[in-house]
Amino acid sequence: MTDNSEFSKKVSLKTNFLFENLEEKGRLQYFFHSPSSRLPIRDVLNEQKRGHKTEPHIEIGAENYITRCYQSNNIIPFLKSKEKYLFLFTTCKVKDHKYYNKKCIVGFISKKKSLKILENQSNKSHYAVLGDTHLFFFNDSLPINLLGYKEGIRVKKVDEKETRTILNHFKDKSNIIHDCIKEIKRLDKKNITCKKDSENFECKFKNQCLRWKIP
Repeated sequence: MTDNSEFSKKVSLKTNFLFENLEEKGRLQYFFHSPSSRLPIRDVLNEQKRGHKTEPHIEIGAENYITRCYQSNNIIPFLKSKEKYLFLFTTCKVKDHKYYNKKCIVGFISKKKSLKILENQSNKSHYAVLGDTHLFFFNDSLPINLLGYKEGIRVKKVDEKETRTILNHFKDKSNIIHDCIKEIKRLDKKNITCKKDSENFECKFKNQCLRWKIP
């Protein structure tokens, strides 16, 4: 679990975003899986030809940190809602896995904070979600078809009953977030998906980021 309490002084909250008295509800957030990894990490090598993916930025327990994605139709509504969980799901690209080419829920972020990101080049801004983050092996993941969800979805609201089903599925599973961060470092040797030293992005977590704290 990533504890973002040490980051709190660097986080600016927006008053109409909700972080207290949250309900046991959530929504899905899709990301592209790295085909070179058996772990559920983002596509840092651009193997799916959709870019070198920076999200979910699990190194700081965030979604939408460096790159905005589904901002207006998922992230902002999530921040404004009483929903507690952002469920992370992806299409498994491990060719010999039983879930190959199946969309699976592989983890979640428990909403705690928001962060306003200034986009230096465009003079625009967007918001990231931060919170305690859990990730699980594909063997421990939950295929979305078992919940009756269609394979074509990229975002979806999840009610209390479905949230309970998802959390119960993962309650006895091991959180492998540290393993996933090590895997990102192993594959992304040039740190393409990290903007710590970028002139065009001011990283607020240079000294706290687990990418640089985990050996």
